[in-house]
Amino acid sequence: MPLKKSVSEEKPFILIVDDVPKNLQVLGSILREEGYFFTPATSGKQALKIIEKRLPDLILLDIMMPETDGYEVCRILKKNPATKDIPIIFLTAKTDTEDIIKGFELGGVDYIIKPFNPTELLARINTHLEILKVSNDRKELLHVLCHDLANVFSPIISALNIIHDYDTFQILKKDMETAALNGMRIIELVRTIRALEDKKIKLKLEDVELKETVETSELMLKKKLDEKNIKLVKNVDGRLRVYAEFTSLTNSVINNLLTNAIKFSYPDSKIIVEATQSDDKVILSIQDFGIGMSEQMQRDIFDMKKTTSRIGTRGETGTGFGMPLVNKFVKAYGGSIEISSKREKDAPTDNKTDHGTEIRLILKAGSKLAVSEAVR
Repeated sequence: MPLKKSVSEEKPFILIVDDVPKNLQVLGSILREEGYFFTPATSGKQALKIIEKRLPDLILLDIMMPETDGYEVCRILKKNPATKDIPIIFLTAKTDTEDIIKGFELGGVDYIIKPFNPTELLARINTHLEILKVSNDRKELLHVLCHDLANVFSPIISALNIIHDYDTFQILKKDMETAALNGMRIIELVRTIRALEDKKIKLKLEDVELKETVETSELMLKKKLDEKNIKLVKNVDGRLRVYAEFTSLTNSVINNLLTNAIKFSYPDSKIIVEATQSDDKVILSIQDFGIGMSEQMQRDIFDMKKTTSRIGTRGETGTGFGMPLVNKFVKAYGGSIEISSKREKDAPTDNKTDHGTEIRLILKAGSKLAVSEAVR
């Protein structure tokens, strides 16, 4: 199966909607000089068709257009859960107070009257894009970290349910302490993110024993593995060390990858985790033999703006926020991710191991202590 690298981050995508070609030309020149990627639309209907194919980061929307005016376009977008959070800046010649009020009531984030000052327009665009970025990052981090926290406490709950005497408690004591320690690590990570949410989060990178992170994650996910009777086959040499940050690597990166592998695997199957070193790189592979994913899904899986959440083989649900955060943490370590996948329906029906997904983390081999700037 050919490996596909993650999609690189792109410049903000702005949709310009105006029925006057000259206006589109002027706006396009302004955005081009600022380095924005943009697409013009000459009508409300055309704008909606463009949005169906790709969600813009921001929309500059004229109001007075034939057939579907700007107000109606805004109304349609705000009713749709997939588009309701896109910032809409009305850019119009309508100056009456009631028109301005209507624009804000429909959900516009700003209202700029033509003729406009290019410097002011760019300032407002930059402001709303920055607000959107901060908002998305907060939602993304909190969703995923809360999910990871639930994984941490799962083995504690399971252990408490089967404890009947002191001897049993002693046997399970070590596992419970490990789970509790990782829970506290995630709580501390959440606190750090909240404290630095308006700045770059700094991760302390150091030598991390890869086998320990895998085994710690396995402990947290044991209940999920047992529920589907999935065998976790591990081939990770205890001498392998990677350049990363223990808490995020264990609780956000490996946990999310294993959780997805479990989610999309069939009961009574297996997941293979193995690691190899080549020069200064360590390659960690997590492979399942489940339902696999389409090529489109592989392209979209790291994009917060795309819907990638799917139902698992036993009806498991998810938020779709996990993989974008995994990608960001791996990049913060100076690493990369590769995906190889084949859907079950594209594989021979008599071969149960010819479909599924393999995700490979290419990480720096362990080296001396350093500090890395992570995701804003």
